[in-house]
Amino acid sequence: MRCPYCGRKNPNDARRCIRCGRRLNGVRERRREQKILILGILLIILILAAGIAAMLGMSKILKSGEENSNQPQKVKIVTTPKPVTQDSSEREIREAQKGGEAPVPDPDLQVTSTPIPTEPPQEPSPAPDLVTAALADDNRKDEIASMGYSLVEVSSAEASSTIQQDGVDNSPIVLTDGYQWSSWQDGVDGDGIGENITLHFDKTYNVKFLVLRLGNWYSSGAYYAPNGRPQTMTFELGTRKFQVTFPDEMKEFCVELSEEVEASSLKMTIDGVYKGTQYDDTCINEVDLYGAPQ
Repeated sequence: MRCPYCGRKNPNDARRCIRCGRRLNGVRERRREQKILILGILLIILILAAGIAAMLGMSKILKSGEENSNQPQKVKIVTTPKPVTQDSSEREIREAQKGGEAPVPDPDLQVTSTPIPTEPPQEPSPAPDLVTAALADDNRKDEIASMGYSLVEVSSAEASSTIQQDGVDNSPIVLTDGYQWSSWQDGVDGDGIGENITLHFDKTYNVKFLVLRLGNWYSSGAYYAPNGRPQTMTFELGTRKFQVTFPDEMKEFCVELSEEVEASSLKMTIDGVYKGTQYDDTCINEVDLYGAPQ
């Protein structure tokens, strides 16, 4: 693919130009966004049509209910005569002889009862805001697109430290260029434990997957073992935080979250490393995220 900005020829699967660093997949993304926009408009039209149909149906039901309520209803009252017993007859005779009359209940008298105070219901405690992450099967990445998730676009990146080498770009932005021969490398003495990288997205996404290539993959892996590789990393995605431990293998790791996480940035901190056989530098080749844009 030839860069439309500087004319440099790049690999067909390149995301950025090797010479000027500009994105090469903008046209494809705009076409995809246009298709998504058209589908969204059609979906809104269908939802509006369904809502109008539901409103018309409810109007007919309410009108029918009003007509039924206006019709007079016949109520049949059945009274049961009070049985007269011998005891009640004798009581009435004794009261009549005394010159008095039996007390008659007042039909207008209202009897009220004092309510028993009850404790107010207790609200359930909110569930903890947790998210878990797990390494998925090797073929899980092939299923991401069919699940409706797309690649998260990274607009900028920063790191706590970066090694400086003549003629080689090891800045953290290379983590999203799609090349196997580029990598970020820490720039401090030692193994790089505690160093961190932050990726800023071009918009807010509901992130579901992370795909990582750890270590230095340059020259078909000739520099993988000589350099250090992250063993355990802490990820801060939006307001969520989780830790993942990786095996020491030169392979692409797919991390699946237990639920979608709303985020516009990702911070990664190195907690543990696999030491290199020749160099102390800890390297990361690629970090991709997949989610649904808001």
